[in-house]
Amino acid sequence: MHILGFDIGGANLKVSDADGRAASVPFAMWKQHCELPSKLAEIGHSVCRQPDLVAATMTAELADCFPTKAEGVEFVIRSLQQAFPEVPIRIWLNSGEFAEPDDAVELPMLVAAANWHALATWAGRAVPEGPSILIDMGSTTTDVIPLLHGRPEVFETSDLDRLLRSELVYTGAFRTPVCSVAGSVMFRRQRCPLAAELFATMADAYLIVGQLEEDASCTETADGRPLTRQASLNRMAHMLCCDLTEVTEQELQLVAEDLISHQRHQICSAVQTVMKSLQRIVQEDAAATGEPRGPKRKFRPAVILSGSGAQIARQAVDQFGRENFSEIMLLSDMSDLSVTQVATAFAIARLAHDRCQDDLLEETLF
Repeated sequence: MHILGFDIGGANLKVSDADGRAASVPFAMWKQHCELPSKLAEIGHSVCRQPDLVAATMTAELADCFPTKAEGVEFVIRSLQQAFPEVPIRIWLNSGEFAEPDDAVELPMLVAAANWHALATWAGRAVPEGPSILIDMGSTTTDVIPLLHGRPEVFETSDLDRLLRSELVYTGAFRTPVCSVAGSVMFRRQRCPLAAELFATMADAYLIVGQLEEDASCTETADGRPLTRQASLNRMAHMLCCDLTEVTEQELQLVAEDLISHQRHQICSAVQTVMKSLQRIVQEDAAATGEPRGPKRKFRPAVILSGSGAQIARQAVDQFGRENFSEIMLLSDMSDLSVTQVATAFAIARLAHDRCQDDLLEETLF
């Protein structure tokens, strides 16, 4: 059975099948939403001409072209139906199950931003026993998800609730405006306020320090100019209200390093909050199951890293202290397939594939 999994975001469209054949394209939902059905069909068919099933999750409903999340959810689902009119479609709910399109439209708050839940449900298989934390850093946001015995331990699942609990951190490896990471940076031995403008993003910071490669074909930048070192330096200079005639590359390198340090601190702070929450959950679970008390040991969950910014998240974990974790794993190591850039799309395809196999087994047995 050939299944396509879609992760439909506000800035990128990602698709994968259960075997790891995948595609990812930038897609500015707030500007291009009318083109969504044709774009979904295009990238889906580039992976598989005739899928037997399409499974999907989304965050695109929050794009500001939709007045409400419910309208966004329905638009995305109807776009999938237009793109694949003869194919069964299933939508992932953050209750941990798939729903048919019409049912999903009636349950918008269970559909909205359920991508983290799908990824955590699949990734949790890497740590089937005990506590763990999934840190998924993408281009725009970072999820810090507590898991226990391989399952997400989250009781309120909306983005707002997760922001309040530090399980959703609105900072990413590429699209995040640098002025949202820090209000000021060290410059010429003093704190210098940054312009509160979208002059540069964290992609520029990582390129300047050598952690991101140049890509002259990429114009998904703050000013629409290519993702090259020279252009990134110029964008970063604008954050200081100047241009490259007024600052040196070495000074801008230090500015970029300071911004990266601030972003790591954001992630570390979220991890610390989630670890405390997870520790309480583990204690409550032990009490509920009547587990006998043993010698008090330091709480050390495993950590799973994923997303396009997984290596950046790893640096944050190193800064937090590797000794605080029993094990550090990269989600990419769970499979021989190269699906790092489309991990959630791959996860949704695998979940749908496994559910289909279970259904076939049940039909055979009963």
